[in-house]
Amino acid sequence: RAPCPAMQRARQLVAPEGTGSLLSCVLSPHDGGSSLAVGGENASAVVFDLRGSNLVAHHLTAAVGCFGVGEAVPCVGHNPLAPHLLYCASGATVTAWDLRCLPAGTRNGGGYARSFPRDDAKDESFVFGTHETSNNRENNQGSSTGGSTHTTPLHVYAHNVDEINHFVIDSNGNNLYAADDSGCVAVVGIGDRSGGKNGVLKKTLKGAPSGHANICSSVSLRPHKPTEVVTGGLDACVCRWENHKSVPVTKWNITRLVGEHAEREAAAEAEAEGTDVASRVSPSQMMNPPFVHCVATWSCKSDPSVPHVRRIAAAACGDGTVALLDLDAGGSDKKSKKEKNSKKKANENFPPCAFLGRGELGTPHATATSHVCFPGWGDGEILVSGGNDRVIKIWRWGRAFGNGVLGPEPQPNQSECNPMEHSFLHGRKVNWVAHSDSRAAAPGGGHVFVCDTSEKITGYVVT
Repeated sequence: RAPCPAMQRARQLVAPEGTGSLLSCVLSPHDGGSSLAVGGENASAVVFDLRGSNLVAHHLTAAVGCFGVGEAVPCVGHNPLAPHLLYCASGATVTAWDLRCLPAGTRNGGGYARSFPRDDAKDESFVFGTHETSNNRENNQGSSTGGSTHTTPLHVYAHNVDEINHFVIDSNGNNLYAADDSGCVAVVGIGDRSGGKNGVLKKTLKGAPSGHANICSSVSLRPHKPTEVVTGGLDACVCRWENHKSVPVTKWNITRLVGEHAEREAAAEAEAEGTDVASRVSPSQMMNPPFVHCVATWSCKSDPSVPHVRRIAAAACGDGTVALLDLDAGGSDKKSKKEKNSKKKANENFPPCAFLGRGELGTPHATATSHVCFPGWGDGEILVSGGNDRVIKIWRWGRAFGNGVLGPEPQPNQSECNPMEHSFLHGRKVNWVAHSDSRAAAPGGGHVFVCDTSEKITGYVVT
């Protein structure tokens, strides 16, 4: 079995003063993750060049007309096919900015970085993916990479009816999925042939009554199948959608699943002790209800340790746990009746959900779990969660399946069943966790980058 991973602080990035609490961050999928984009609470977005010593490459603010005054930037993102574009959500709009020609005043907006220990980075800065050093920086002033500017965004996607909380872009760079406070998800065509500057609203994944009853907080695309969408909301529900339908294919009520989980635990304890089941069932949960703050998806068809579940979604819940949902349980995939009956029979002996942090599956966050992600290390065996309790946890989620919770064969060694590998005190409420897609650290160091309620991003090395 692989050794237990551990986290160590590697570096700290400091956003320009006035950025506010850092709400989200994402590593660029281009150039080996050489840049990190961050969204701030005070109408601000920052792009850090992780290769250089003058780290802040771009600083987009309301003062230079990038966002409305007082509008937070809860989500930032990149287009997998366009390294020069930065996408920012503010209000009910997603804007796309060309990093080659930003408005005047957005270049090198202050801020700094420090390392643990300090590294000897060269004096380099990021200008649209170029690796520009101090020797040629002056020659590039006024050139095509830095001279021309646009005072307005390259694209404006205003197809949501309420404030946007989160958005993702598919791997083909064709569609943008934006989740908002109304509980809906706008599917917007953003490709070269999709409506030019404003894109085209292709579909709206509807909220109540079939979808989310209120705020849709997070959206994720299933790897290798971008037409399948998973969303989570503050109605404590997770929904699975398919692009050709405007209503969810499958819907999980986390509150109900928590209750069923508690009943099964009470029944098992009562049977072991020969007592009455009714006396052990706890009342409905009133504190820290399992609102879903974030969802992430992973395809594990090739993982022999979890043969009974091929696709899962992880949901960061308000009760401090992480819900693991079997995306293959239920739904209306186009399969024959025989295949559907076979799948139903295979799943009828165990529930379609496990909770990391409940029962034998480790210790939960002391307060709400705010973020969760699958870094992809070790064939996807690792899951990282961050919470309002200022703690970051590393889990081996496959052990929940081997524990008989989602799989029928429990492991005999109890120590091998505990999926929680590591718990680390970050020091502040965790808002977002960005990660490299491989065990190779980002330039300058760091596998995991955490933004919190301060104006600092901390990079951690996972060993």
